[in-house]
Order: sequence, then C-alpha cells, then structure tokens
Amino acid sequence: MKLLHLFIPHSTTHQRAPLLHWHFLLIYLLLFILLRVGFDVVSMFKPGILGVNSNITVEKIIAETNQERQKLGLGSLSMNTSLNAAAQAKAQNMFEENYWAHFSPSGKDPWGFILSSGYKFAYAGENLARNFYTSEDTVRAWMNSPSHKENMINGRYKEIGVAVVDGVLQGQKTTLVVQMFGTTATDLATFKPEVTAGSQKSVKVLAVSEVSKVQKALIDPFQVTKGVGMGIIVGIAALLLIDLVVLKRRGVLIFTHHHLAHLSLLALTGTTLITSHGGQIL
Repeated sequence: MKLLHLFIPHSTTHQRAPLLHWHFLLIYLLLFILLRVGFDVVSMFKPGILGVNSNITVEKIIAETNQERQKLGLGSLSMNTSLNAAAQAKAQNMFEENYWAHFSPSGKDPWGFILSSGYKFAYAGENLARNFYTSEDTVRAWMNSPSHKENMINGRYKEIGVAVVDGVLQGQKTTLVVQMFGTTATDLATFKPEVTAGSQKSVKVLAVSEVSKVQKALIDPFQVTKGVGMGIIVGIAALLLIDLVVLKRRGVLIFTHHHLAHLSLLALTGTTLITSHGGQIL
C-alpha cells in the first residue's frame, strides 16, 4: 500500500502523488542528464560502441537530389568521377583528423579536395551530413535548410559527386555523407570563377560509397535518449491522469489552467521528441 501512495493523491490533503512533486521531477531531469553524460564518457573511452547504423546509398542521394531539382524545373546533375573522388577524400580526411567542419584542423578546405581530384571548377559547393538513417531523411534535412537548399537547387551547378563512408568520428560510429557540386571552367568560360561555401552557399553532400569495415554500433544514443525521454513523458502524463481520475472520484476535483498547461507542455514535448531526428548537417 505504501508503494501505491507514490502514484495517487494524498488521501486526506488530496495533494498530488509524490511522484509528481517537484523533487521527483528534478530527479527525472538529473537521470536524463546523467544518461547524456554517460554517453559522452562511453564515446571517450570506448569509441565505436555508440553510433548510428544507416541505410544510405550514393545512388539514392543523387536521385533524391535530382528529384528536388526537377520539381523546380531545373536540370538534373550528372555524376562526375572527379567530384566523387573529391568527396571520398574529404570524408576520409574528416575521419583521419577527427573533425566535423568544412575546414580541417590542418587548414584543408573543400576546394583543395576538388582541385586535387583534377576538377577545374568555375563554381563549386559542398554539403555535409552525418547520423541520418536513410537517404530520404538526409536530402529532406538539406532541403529544410535555406543555405543547403540553395546549393541543392543552384542552377549553375551541372555535376555532382557523392561519398557515403562509415567510420568512427569523435568517439561514435557514424555515416558521413559528403556532397560536392560543381561546374567546370570550360562549361562556363564566360563567367568569373567563384566558390560557394560555409553558411553562404554550402550544401551537405553525399559522396561515393565505400565498403565499410567498421563494425556496427551496439547502441544508438539518439534512439536510447529518445526512448527514455518518451518514457518519462508518458509516465508523467499517466500520473497526471491518475491524479485527475482519483480526485474526481473523491469529489474534490477542480480542473484548473495549471492542469491544462501541464498536459499541453507534455504533449508539445512528446511531439518534439517524436518528430526529432539525430542527424546533423553542415
């Protein structure tokens, strides 16, 4: 019976169930924070255990990209082997130097990878993505970002190179997607060469696929965090409903704006968790 009292309002004062008191809510929050800290510690000392196992392909990325362009009446991008090589080299360098950025810690920039592949560009752009589960999710995220979308639907780009490479980045197993856009100087001889990068005109890109030798991640931290978060929200919502039902049966229920605010906040938080994704673009 004592355990039951944790879940229902007090029998005489009709105060909320102890599990809904502020100190218990603080405990839920602390446990959630500890979970996140625990993942960071595991990534530091046991790299590769945590991560995302994706199902992304180069062909699908290019097809989805061209589909978005066709919706706007733009021509399809042609795959270019030199841009593929540039994207592959960029992805490998990101794993080697362990960074998540357009520019490497050693000072290498996207345009250097493109030029090193033998591609003489008049216009060029780069998009990066990681920790997505599907090609569709990756392209959708780029299209939802104004700067990345600008690269995706840029009419000056004629060719594309994509690499999808698995590896361990910053302690977690991930799938990097590098996308390189370009137009050669010979195709645009009348235009002044320029580059689009960073937040201005950079787009996350997928690159040539590589057969991964990296073992599958054992734990997906995003899905675990999402599951725990949803569990906490559902638990609190259930306690609130029990609270309302018990007080109504006792004839002492007074439904106030506080109840509505709490339920609305839980619904909003739950919706945010459900619709969230663990992928990142740059």
